[in-house]
Amino acid sequence: MKFIAINTHISLEGHEVINTTEKAFYDLSLTGVDYVIISGGDGLLRRIVEYVIFSGQHKPKFIIDAKGSFNVIAKRNLIPKLSNILKKIENGETLSAKNQAVYKLNNYIFLFSAGNMFDALHIHLSEILRVGFLSKGPLKYMISAILLAPVVILSTPFLWFSKKRFFIFTPFKWFNFMNFYTKVEHLTIDLKNAYNILEIDGDLVVLEESSIDIKRLDTIEIVYK
Repeated sequence: MKFIAINTHISLEGHEVINTTEKAFYDLSLTGVDYVIISGGDGLLRRIVEYVIFSGQHKPKFIIDAKGSFNVIAKRNLIPKLSNILKKIENGETLSAKNQAVYKLNNYIFLFSAGNMFDALHIHLSEILRVGFLSKGPLKYMISAILLAPVVILSTPFLWFSKKRFFIFTPFKWFNFMNFYTKVEHLTIDLKNAYNILEIDGDLVVLEESSIDIKRLDTIEIVYK
């Protein structure tokens, strides 16, 4: 089998492994690649999947080596440690994979989260706090949430009733309420003005368009055992 390993270095006897960085990955061909191993968090996973889908190339299966602060996708799919998966490969065992929904937001994709409400503000402040011992782990997100609590309490009523604000979080399978969405098939939002900051899977992006078109686009396969 053929593997591409991003931001980590592995070797598998009897298999072809290309060890690379995120930047170098975008120049590689996916022809014949069975698995892409991603060592990082949800943001890195999102960017890699975005490239694979928009490139129109063959879609390999994804193996997640959860190294981010939250690792929502890894936790949701009960992903084991990379070492356990590699042992199964070396032993010739079959890997099982789950389908993960992929959503399209204009020229971006996301796997579980998108919005321009407190999620964007929370991620922005958390990134500012990414210094020293706060660089790794979820503590910076907890501090950010505490600092933003008064803002959230005071402004939530205004944001809930704004047609320009939205938050999508698909791991919840409840229902859609006002501009909070857990189930999305197709959604359009007029932001009225261009150059808006959005949060998608923990990444901050600047959307140049004033109109947003969101829909369920595709699925990927993620190895879970």
